Amino acid sequence: MSEETKYLVHVDADTAILAVVGKAGYMNCRNVGEFFSATIDGGCKNLLIQCRQCTGMDSTFLGMITSAVLKLRKIGGTLTMLNLSERNQELIENLGLVKLVKTASFDTTTTNETTLESNVAKSAEILSAHESLIEADSANLAKFQDVIAFLKKENQ
Repeated sequence: MSEETKYLVHVDADTAILAVVGKAGYMNCRNVGEFFSATIDGGCKNLLIQCRQCTGMDSTFLGMITSAVLKLRKIGGTLTMLNLSERNQELIENLGLVKLVKTASFDTTTTNETTLESNVAKSAEILSAHESLIEADSANLAKFQDVIAFLKKENQ
C-alpha cells in the first residue's frame, strides 16, 4: 500500500511554512514549486520546511527547495529545514545543500494550515529542479547528467 503524501502550508507576513507529511517526490510535488515561487514573489523572505513527518525526499523535491533558496538569497531571505531525519540530513549533505539551507530542530504550529494538492511534477519542472541542484553544487552534474540529458531531449 502506497503512502499518501500531504503538504500543509501556512503563510504569515514574510514567513511561509510547508510541512511535509509522507514522502516528498516528483510524483506529488508539482504544487510545492508553485507554492515556493508564489510566496517568494509575494514578498515572503523566510521559508520553513517542517520535516518531522517527512519519510523521504527525492532529487526533484530537493531541487525545488534549491530553486527557492537561490531565489531567496537574491532578496536576503532564508530557508530553514526543520527536524530532519538522519537520512534526510544525509541527502541534503550529499547534494551540497547544507551550504545553502539552514537546519534546526523545533516545531512549528499553526491553526490554519491549507493542504496543497499533490500532483506529479511536469518534466520541465523536474529538469529545472535538477539544473538548480547543479547550480548550487557543480559536483551534482555527475550525479544527474543522464537525467538532465533525458529531460532536455524530452522537452525539445
